[in-house]
Amino acid sequence: MFRKYSIWVIATQLLIFILSLITYHSINLLTYINVSFIVGFLYLLLSLTVFVVNKGFFDVVFASFQHVFSRMTDKDRRPLSKLITFKYNYLFVTGIITLIIMLCALVIYYK
Repeated sequence: MFRKYSIWVIATQLLIFILSLITYHSINLLTYINVSFIVGFLYLLLSLTVFVVNKGFFDVVFASFQHVFSRMTDKDRRPLSKLITFKYNYLFVTGIITLIIMLCALVIYYK
């Protein structure tokens, strides 16, 4: 389990360096902070969105749309929380770790 989290974190750090090279054409501390802030919060936003969907918050709305726009029987319909089976905990932990590393870099930058 620790290995999967470390693979996610390493892949995210590589993504941050690649995006920093693509957008800013250089790698320095400020560009790393900017890109890691965006990537970290996108990971957190996506993981929290999947969390809300998995808990069944949008099941009623999704069921009403299915009822209005399809001709399926009630047996064929499944709630949205059963359709999305993506595990959000990897993205959440990776987003938190990325933001912690970004905060450490921010402290180094302002010293």
